Amino acid sequence: MPRLPDPRFDADCTIVFDGQEIPARAGEPIAAALLAAGRPLVARSAKYHRPRGPFCLAGSCHSCLVRVDGQPNVRACRTPCRGGLVVRTQHALPTATHDLLGVIDRVTPGGLDHHHLGTSSVPLNRAMVAFSRRLTGIGKLPDDPLLPPATPREEPFDVLVIGAGPAGLGAAEALAEAGRRVLLADSEPRAGGRLRCRYRLPGEPPPSLAGQVEARVRSAGGEVAIDAPVLGLWLDGGSVLALLHQRAEPGGLRLVRPARVVLCAGGTAVPAGIEDGDRPGVFWGRGLAVALAEHGTVPGRRAAVLGAGDEASELAARLDEAGMVVTLVPAARRVLGRGRVRGLADGSGGELGCDTVAVVQPPAPATELARLLGAPVAFDAMAAAFAVTADRHGRTAVPGLFAAGEVTGAMDAAQAAEAGRRAGEAARG
Repeated sequence: MPRLPDPRFDADCTIVFDGQEIPARAGEPIAAALLAAGRPLVARSAKYHRPRGPFCLAGSCHSCLVRVDGQPNVRACRTPCRGGLVVRTQHALPTATHDLLGVIDRVTPGGLDHHHLGTSSVPLNRAMVAFSRRLTGIGKLPDDPLLPPATPREEPFDVLVIGAGPAGLGAAEALAEAGRRVLLADSEPRAGGRLRCRYRLPGEPPPSLAGQVEARVRSAGGEVAIDAPVLGLWLDGGSVLALLHQRAEPGGLRLVRPARVVLCAGGTAVPAGIEDGDRPGVFWGRGLAVALAEHGTVPGRRAAVLGAGDEASELAARLDEAGMVVTLVPAARRVLGRGRVRGLADGSGGELGCDTVAVVQPPAPATELARLLGAPVAFDAMAAAFAVTADRHGRTAVPGLFAAGEVTGAMDAAQAAEAGRRAGEAARG
């Protein structure tokens, strides 16, 4: 599968995947290099050994876990390539591409109750238990133990803004304009959120909003922490403490005590709710758009965009411009194929041939951090999930905690940016 014909996306190094050399670009995610090389199958599921490949391409679904340089359970969509990197599939015999244990999925179409397997006699049961124990778990122990992180020192900030998408950028800009010392943290390798989905022509500058906000935050004495997920929030003596993981730094952990928190964490990818929707070649639409825009990854030749609305139409247009044959599909009943997608079946018995399915639907609001502090949530019908409850100015029921953007419900990028700005203005104090 090709990349976009752009010199920025030319391969400049080689990684080794299950013994085979794969061309890659230094710094791009392993998953992007594998998809560009036509290798969407990277793993097997834990119990049934069903084929697995990257889905969200954003670090949340964990369907692309691989072994990298002897370390197990590494996310292929979050680990950068470099020359000589050794990547192996795991939980397969011998590899995910040719997994002999994949027969489990074929011979148990109705499911497998391993608790009652081989219970007709004690010797048989012991043998089956011993065999099943060898199949449990994901990956093997690392070749070398990881060093424990150092105890982080406490860092004070006026405001912690979690998430650097449209809402987080709007909140951080409003706070920096008021002279507040802001820490803008995001788990992604770049700021911008869904603004990163658009492909830029050679020589075209990146979207100005993210760069302008980052500069404004720094000029006000704040900081932008990219590739730094917030692991937890908790109350300590009447104020909030936050634990961050700065992946690029040795040790990596940071302990932050902000006076206020603005949660703009957005949401996580929602899998397609159709039969066999877990096959390699099924992707979250936004993750696929970012891979195309930032890494030139063209995932196949024929794409079905599963969804409706402006976002689905925009993604279909991007894939069409990349040279794929694209069909917009509002609904489907089943994904066809085993090792990778080969088509979609609708409810009337018709079939659409494709090797890529892009799922476009609102993400599930990332409410976990808000819940840790006791913030209430309510069901959002459009997102079909629970969202953080906040007023028009982003205030939640927890003093000092504000929320804006898709973490509070489905909305477009412009609405999220405006909601973030209102929350930032309210959090000025």
